[in-house]
Amino acid sequence: MPETDLPVLLPEILGECLGEDTLALALRIPENLAYFAGHFPGTPIVPGVVQIHWAVHYARQSLGIRLPFHRMEAVKFKGLVLPGQRLTLALHWFAPAHKLEFNFRSENREHSSGRIYFKG
Repeated sequence: MPETDLPVLLPEILGECLGEDTLALALRIPENLAYFAGHFPGTPIVPGVVQIHWAVHYARQSLGIRLPFHRMEAVKFKGLVLPGQRLTLALHWFAPAHKLEFNFRSENREHSSGRIYFKG
């Protein structure tokens, strides 16, 4: 399969700021994101479960989290995430508690946030 035929599963990274236990990513949501198919016809939005997946994916990739997923709490979806939108994903890892806090924001609002716990 040619590379151009591969499904687009991740946002475009426009910038990155990595700290010891924090990560901030400037993102752009691709118009051809595979998760838009069927979610929803005529008004594509990034599903909440995909936002959580991205938070865990980038935390594992950049913050070195290797523990298995355990649970989530205080997860809130406050605004739609749309094709072409620019967002910041902020992650903060609290190693002693095995807790990851995430937040997706655009210039004008918070779109989602929550805490993800890992088994330790």
